[in-house]
Amino acid sequence: MSQDPPVRLRAATTADEAFVVEMARHACIIEDWPLPDPDDDEVLSMLPPPGEIPIIAEDQDGELVGATWTWHNDPPLRRAANGKSIPELCIGVAPGRRGAGIGGALLDALFARCAQSMDEMCTNVHVRNPAQRLYQRKGFTTIGQGRGPLGLAMLKDLR
Repeated sequence: MSQDPPVRLRAATTADEAFVVEMARHACIIEDWPLPDPDDDEVLSMLPPPGEIPIIAEDQDGELVGATWTWHNDPPLRRAANGKSIPELCIGVAPGRRGAGIGGALLDALFARCAQSMDEMCTNVHVRNPAQRLYQRKGFTTIGQGRGPLGLAMLKDLR
């Protein structure tokens, strides 16, 4: 018997803007830390740049439960051999919904979309963030120091 997918994935619309900000707030911290304010500089820097349309996950009742997109930080976490900024992953799954396959479904959709236009993406993850295991299962490798003393830089080859 096949299992229903945990969520329906779709492109974000302007009606999803507040939810995207909320997911960026969650992406800034690890689970048990207080959320930064919506207008915090770190949150604002992680929002999708013009032309980047987040992928939204919603459950069977239409409740929004996660989102993912890529963005470019200044300064970049990592640069490609040509000197250009490697796009960074931003992903957030609503508290209480983590560990149910939503993050994996979002990542798979983002990888499929991004593989058409980029060779790799990177992410910064706190050493205590349990999402690190998901990133490893999905093909990210740790490539060195990330942001801050407890940050790890991880890279995913999309080719």
